[in-house]
Amino acid sequence: MNATEPVIQTALLGTANKEFVPGELPEALATLIRKIQEISEDPESALYQTAAATFAYRRAGWEPLSAKDIPPIQAAPEENLPYFDSEQNALFARLESTSYLLLHAYRKAVASRRLIVPELLPPLIRRAFDRNNPNRNAEQALLARLAGNRGCWLLPHLGFTPWGKMETEAWDTASHNERKEILRQCRHEHPAQALEMLRNEWKSESAVHRDELLGYLRINLSKADETFLQEVAESDRSSTVKETARNLLCRMPESELVKRYCEWLQEHLRYNALTGWSYKKPAYTPEMKKFGLEEVSPNKKEKDEEYLLRQLAQRVPLTFWCKFFGCDAEQAARRLTRHQPFRKFFNLQEPIVNFSDSQWACYTLKEDPSYIRQEALVGLLTPAQREEIALPEKWENFNFIPTSWFNEDGKTWGPRFSEHIVSWLLQNRYLYYVNDTAEHLALYLDPSQQSRIEQHLSAITDEAPSILEFCTKTSEYMSLKTAIDTLFNDNQ
Repeated sequence: MNATEPVIQTALLGTANKEFVPGELPEALATLIRKIQEISEDPESALYQTAAATFAYRRAGWEPLSAKDIPPIQAAPEENLPYFDSEQNALFARLESTSYLLLHAYRKAVASRRLIVPELLPPLIRRAFDRNNPNRNAEQALLARLAGNRGCWLLPHLGFTPWGKMETEAWDTASHNERKEILRQCRHEHPAQALEMLRNEWKSESAVHRDELLGYLRINLSKADETFLQEVAESDRSSTVKETARNLLCRMPESELVKRYCEWLQEHLRYNALTGWSYKKPAYTPEMKKFGLEEVSPNKKEKDEEYLLRQLAQRVPLTFWCKFFGCDAEQAARRLTRHQPFRKFFNLQEPIVNFSDSQWACYTLKEDPSYIRQEALVGLLTPAQREEIALPEKWENFNFIPTSWFNEDGKTWGPRFSEHIVSWLLQNRYLYYVNDTAEHLALYLDPSQQSRIEQHLSAITDEAPSILEFCTKTSEYMSLKTAIDTLFNDNQ
C-alpha cells in the first residue's frame, strides 16, 4: 500500500485536472481524510490538509485523532503594534544563545513599542520559562512586552501559563521546591502577597522548610515584614528559624530590634578624643539573650563584656554613629574607620554589608583603601562611587570577578575602574569561567577598553590559551553590545 502516491499525482496534475481519490488506507487515516473533504472550502484546501495528514502518518506512524476529538485552535489575534525591522530581529536571533546580552537587548528594546516577529518567539519563550535559566523571571517580564498578542496566544500551545501569572492557587498542593520557586518569584513581583502566602501556611511547614522559605523574605525586605518576623523570632518552635528571623530584622535599620541595640550601645559606650574609647560594664540580661546576643566570647583573649558590646557595635547602622559622634554621615564613617572600638576584634565591614549601605562603604574605602580587598564592600558601590576610590595597581590571584561587583542596576562602569579590572585580569596566565566572565564583563566595561583588549591579543603566547579566549570573547561580546545599543538607540 502506498498512501502518498495519490497525493503526489494529484499535486503534480493539479486539482483542476485530476480529482483526488485516496487509495486503500488505514481506517483511522481514511476517516480523517473523508472528514477533511467534507468540511474543506475547495479542492485545493482539501489536498493541502490531506497531504499534511498523510505524510505525518507515514513519517511518524501516528494514529490520527478522530474528527470529533480534534481540539479546536483559535486563530492568533492581530497585533496592535508594528514589528522590529529585519536587522533588529536578526540581532534577537543571534542573541538567543547568550545570557546577559539578551537580557540587555530586551531592556533596551521595550521602550520602542515594537514587537519581535512571531517566528522567533518559540525558542525565546522556551528559554524564558526554562527552570535552569537564572534570568528567567526578568526575561519573562520583558519578553511579555515584546511578544505581543501572538506571544500570549502561543504560550498555552507551548505548555506555559500566561505571562506573570502566579499560580498561588497551586500553593496548597505544591511540593516544597515548587513552593520555594513560587515564593521567590512572587516576592520579586508582589512582596505583600508573598508574605501573606507564607503566613497562611506557616504552621503546617516543618522547621527545615520554614527556615528555607523564610530566607526568601530577604528579597524586597521592608518595614511591612517586621511584624511577621517579630512573631517568628519570639514564638517559633525552632531556634534556627528564630535566628533567621532575627537576622532579617537586623538588616532593617528602622526595626525595633535594631533600635534596641542602639539604645543599649548608646548607654554603655563612650568616646573621648584624648583618652579614646571607654565603656560602662553591661549586665547580661534575659532580654539580651532573647534578642540574639551571646554572653561569652569564643575568643579567650577578649573580655566577655567587651564581646557583648562589640556584638552591639556590629549591629547598628551608620545613623547611630552620626548621633554618637554628633556629625554627618561622611564624618561619622571616617571617624569610625580611624578609631574603631574594640579594634583587635571589631569587624567594620559586617554592619556595612548587613545594611547594604553603599555610601558607608564608599566613605570607608576612601578613608582606608586597604578595605578594597573586602570584595563585598566594593560590590556595594555604584559605578560613580568606584571612580572615587583609590585602587591598587596589582591584585594578586585576581583571576575572576566577584559576582557582587556586577551591580544589579546594569550601569556601565567608569573608565578608571574598568581599566583596573582589565589590567588585573590580564596579569594572569589563566582565568576561570572565561566565556561567562567575558559576556558579563562586556556589559559593564567602559567601551574604551575594547581597543586595549584587542591590542593585547597580538602579545598573547600559546602558553596562555584562556587569556587568548578571554580577549577574543570579550571583544566579540563588546561588539554585540555596541550593536544592541546602536540598533535600539532611539529607545534610550
